[in-house]
Amino acid sequence: MSKKLARRYKVTRRVAILLAAAPLFQLGQCNTVNNQIAANFANALPSVVFQVLLSFALLPIQALLNGGQTNGTGSGNGTGI
Repeated sequence: MSKKLARRYKVTRRVAILLAAAPLFQLGQCNTVNNQIAANFANALPSVVFQVLLSFALLPIQALLNGGQTNGTGSGNGTGI
């Protein structure tokens, strides 16, 4: 193989690799994914806040039912197992 043919082969191989990887460079898709993640976070935020506030509001009742322990299993049988 001559030097000229070897060089053309290397250049052709690099161009082929670049063209094969081209779909990975779609930065517009990254923006879409970020927007979807932000939308999912914004939609879930009220539910998360409500669950946290509800757990704090129910903490005294849970302490009474679990005999003063707030880290029980939630089994409701009072054994804490």
